[in-house]
Amino acid sequence: MNALPKPVEWVGSSLDDLKGFPEDVRQTVGYALYLAQYDEKHPSAKPLKGFKGTGVLEIVENFDGDTYRAVYTVTLAGVVYVLHAFQKKSKQGIATPKQDIDLIEARLKRAKKHYAQNYSKHQGEQNMTEEIGVQASNGNVFEDLSLDNADELLVKAELARRISSIITAQQMTQIEAAEALGIDQPKISALINGKLTGFSTARLFRFLNALGRDVEIVVKPKSHAQAQTRVVAS
Repeated sequence: MNALPKPVEWVGSSLDDLKGFPEDVRQTVGYALYLAQYDEKHPSAKPLKGFKGTGVLEIVENFDGDTYRAVYTVTLAGVVYVLHAFQKKSKQGIATPKQDIDLIEARLKRAKKHYAQNYSKHQGEQNMTEEIGVQASNGNVFEDLSLDNADELLVKAELARRISSIITAQQMTQIEAAEALGIDQPKISALINGKLTGFSTARLFRFLNALGRDVEIVVKPKSHAQAQTRVVAS
């Protein structure tokens, strides 16, 4: 597992568009992007249909009869760029509309230009006066997405990520994992998919204990301008 998360960059109106999604959808997308920050992939993240090239993924979430999609790329080393977010009526089929594909292509070019200016070894050699239209995450994707209790969601996301990794490493089925944790299989599915509202941090700690992991809570003087709560695994 990567020790440090990749930064997230929001291209164009992608963040504002995502903020218009239902809360449950925003939480799932937030968790998927959090996994992408650690080079991991959400179960619903798949290569974008109809897009030529690799490394552009879409997160698909169904809610109240509609389909919501968020598109991001991991092709630019060390950074997650969110390219587009849109609602698509399920009755229109699974194909991505051409206008959305065209927009994603344009924003991918914009992301590459931003990457060259800010992250590549040749940064600073580009024309820095050009407005690219990319907004940096503040470090917590759940807060970016205007979700309540964003700091707590960030802690839960890391605990869920660790639990899912242990289940995968031990080659457990969801039914076996449910039995080990004393819950039913649908709750395991919800946890793996980042639907975190139904789980308290204390409950997630107990899950880690049940999977053979010690959990220690350390309180120390703050190391940043603002005190933070985070999970560090050894």
